[in-house]
Amino acid sequence: MLLNALLINLALLVAGLFVVSLTYVRVRVAEGWAWVVARYLMAVATGFLLIVNTIPLAPGLLYDFRTVPVALASRRNGWVAGLLVALPLGLYRWLLGGPGKVPACINLVLVALLAGWGRPAFTRAPDTRGVPLYRRWWEALQIFALANITTFAAFTLAGKSVLEAMGVYTLYTLLSTVGMVAGHLVVQTRLSALHSAATLGQLAFTDGLTGALNRRQFDLDLPQAGPASYLLLLDLDHFKRVNDVHGHEAGDRVLAALTGVVRRSVRPSDRVYRLGGEEFAVLLHDCQPDAAPLVAERVRANIQAHLAGLAQVPDSLTVSGGLVPARGTAPLVAADAQLYAAKAAGRNRICSWLGAGEAIPV
Repeated sequence: MLLNALLINLALLVAGLFVVSLTYVRVRVAEGWAWVVARYLMAVATGFLLIVNTIPLAPGLLYDFRTVPVALASRRNGWVAGLLVALPLGLYRWLLGGPGKVPACINLVLVALLAGWGRPAFTRAPDTRGVPLYRRWWEALQIFALANITTFAAFTLAGKSVLEAMGVYTLYTLLSTVGMVAGHLVVQTRLSALHSAATLGQLAFTDGLTGALNRRQFDLDLPQAGPASYLLLLDLDHFKRVNDVHGHEAGDRVLAALTGVVRRSVRPSDRVYRLGGEEFAVLLHDCQPDAAPLVAERVRANIQAHLAGLAQVPDSLTVSGGLVPARGTAPLVAADAQLYAAKAAGRNRICSWLGAGEAIPV
């Protein structure tokens, strides 16, 4: 009967932790406070659900898996987070009364402190210790084996024998360990799915050679460009000669290095794309009309000054470009026309059309 009731409580625990896992939306990054608070509230709600469905062993002796959400919160975000989850659960347990209320509250505190051992007091960064909990299950066993010693105090206060306490202590410790490992697996499954999705997204929208965004992402971003955005189209001058003289490996180094030079020449909010071959594009967001040509010229000048050295190519490397408003009519066509104007004018220059007249060199 006791085992059956504990297994039902364990099932409620896993269901609650599955809902908690849905608050994980990104991997390997510090989380925003909104998600941390949402996870906290759901963890507390799961603890309340477990207490509401508790297992009364005797008057004032209530057993459930309320400590598992506390342990997982401590392990993920530090012992302060664990204590914050434990606080409302301990208060509710105290209000339920009985001889086991004091040991039960002490048990919650011990679990929070033991599970957070070795972690910062509070952190939003993920646990990077590497080995998942199911491969270190004995750590969870140690946590509950130590914290659940309060079972003996609770049974003593309730006038129960040590032998009765030993059976409940052993069963409760083992199932709490299973509950913590199962809860960890639920979260890890969610994080693994998020990691796979992020990896696939990166592969789908990133150029594998250069690390720049690809044409697919460019086609999605260009229609969303704001009114103060500008499109800079770039094409390496005489790139075929690099491949013919120095080989395709050198050409690949040039393309990869060019991406780095362009990124360092613009702001983090601007986006760099490889459209294909040696053709690149930059979307300059929230840029003033008089600043856009200056940024474009800085990109050109930095490429001329640094690209050959970074790519370990002895020849001088330059780029031609076309600069147009990103919200104009057919901006890619317009930028391409300016790019060809730059090529026709002798290369190694930027031609721009900002809506005020014919193409002009920058």
